[in-house]
Amino acid sequence: MKKILLIMFFIVLIFPAFGKNYFIIGLEQGEGELIYPRKIMQGPYGNIYIYDQRDAFIKVYSSEGKYLRRIGGKGQGPGEIQRPDAASFGFTIDKKLLFFTEFFRGHRWITFMELNGKFKRVLKLEMNKEYGILQAFSLKDGGFLAEVFFMDVPEKKRDYFVYYEPIALVKIDSRGRIIKKIVEMNIMSRISKIGDGGAAGIPFTPIFEWLPLNDKSIVFTDGLSKNLRVYNHKGELIREIKTPLSVPEMVTKDDLDKWRERRRESFRHRNTAWYKRFGNVIEKYKKSFYKHKPNISDMCVTPESNILLAGLRDSEKERKKYFLIDQKGKTLIEFKTRVYEIKISNNFVFFKLMDEDENVLVCCMKRQGTEKEDLIKLAKQFK
Repeated sequence: MKKILLIMFFIVLIFPAFGKNYFIIGLEQGEGELIYPRKIMQGPYGNIYIYDQRDAFIKVYSSEGKYLRRIGGKGQGPGEIQRPDAASFGFTIDKKLLFFTEFFRGHRWITFMELNGKFKRVLKLEMNKEYGILQAFSLKDGGFLAEVFFMDVPEKKRDYFVYYEPIALVKIDSRGRIIKKIVEMNIMSRISKIGDGGAAGIPFTPIFEWLPLNDKSIVFTDGLSKNLRVYNHKGELIREIKTPLSVPEMVTKDDLDKWRERRRESFRHRNTAWYKRFGNVIEKYKKSFYKHKPNISDMCVTPESNILLAGLRDSEKERKKYFLIDQKGKTLIEFKTRVYEIKISNNFVFFKLMDEDENVLVCCMKRQGTEKEDLIKLAKQFK
């Protein structure tokens, strides 16, 4: 009850101007409370679906924010989520079923659920390698576009082992067979003292960000160019979209020193013994594997078929720059805001805020105009 009163007090102080056009989901205690909300989507019948990593439930709310039910939950059985910290969800193209995916050490399949929360079936990928699915998108033919990670293999360097992260965007059919690899990357992502564990992540790695533009093409970026690449489902590059994103900045020695200091303090605060045994490998990471920093943190395709891009967060001003562009690259609006993870549905602009106690708040602003008009309103409110 104390947490709810503090949050409500915070809302009254900070958000008086929104009135009925704005509300926060998941404040009530009980099954509908949100502790660590991740993905947010507006689903069938206008309901709002939010994945809560804390208890591994996909929680369902009405368009007014009323808690209705939950789907999934942590566990190893059918219809449960084995890897809560790396799960994602979506809906089949006909909106009749919800599905979710899991990363390494999770279930190695796509799980289908009825909208009432009842387990339906699973789709196993026909693959011999160990893999994890980070996210997927349903296709009209019953297949999927899926972002698949494969088990990394460490490589010995002079002072440490380097772990490579093979990633592929694949097209699979309704039986789970991979029929095409559309985009592939092999990212150097972690280092360790030994070749079989104790790995620490490294900074400024390329990203692997993609979204379907329509049922025939995908927009993709690794964050190392001002342009977005558009591929067809055969893996052919069909065009590029020029964006207003900044040119990727060079990684400097000062950048690495600051990263190393933050990681050093984090490791020591969390587990001093682990740092002494494994974590101090970061002291050996003096030269970045990558010359440039990725220039983008997120993107989404909107109901009006525009693209919303999020640049990097300015840590000093605690603001992030956003760009709404059309599919030809024309900038419709550019703004900075202290909110993050902005997504647009037919009825809402979803976004997140952090309150003074570092609780993540899931916010819903009702749509009243065009995407441009609604984002202008959001930007003015949360400068």
